Amino acid sequence: MRLSNERKIDIREAEVLEKARKLAKVLVDKKIRDVWVIDVRGACSYADCLILGDAENERHMQAALEALDEELSRPGFGLSPERGSRWTLLDLGEIVVDLFLPGVRGIYRLEDLYADATIFAFDETGKERRVLPVERLTLYASSGETTNSAGREFHSP
Repeated sequence: MRLSNERKIDIREAEVLEKARKLAKVLVDKKIRDVWVIDVRGACSYADCLILGDAENERHMQAALEALDEELSRPGFGLSPERGSRWTLLDLGEIVVDLFLPGVRGIYRLEDLYADATIFAFDETGKERRVLPVERLTLYASSGETTNSAGREFHSP
């Protein structure tokens, strides 16, 4: 019998990615723009998946966080987002959600920390597209990335 050197998919890992994709769709339903799930398993010590998205303003961001809370809540469990002045981080253990106000995401470019990671990009209808590392630059071109004085944005004006 010959053993394969291929990496076997861990069921838990597949469940984490599926949960991240489900949460991304919750954000899309709340009109968060340029939602990306980044599969950082093996490349990141603090999470298996990152979810990035752009909110229009503080109220929009709060509505998205409330929708995530509703999706995830169970008795005795509440979300505790870490808020910055223009960026909110939500640590769910294996999944970290980063929501940005306009102009902020392009300043930090968190996705560039994981250049070899696969990205799942969601359009405004919730349709998902898997973007391999070699195709990464197509995300910027297809999202209508613009530049302003606050930094690079990932969405059309």
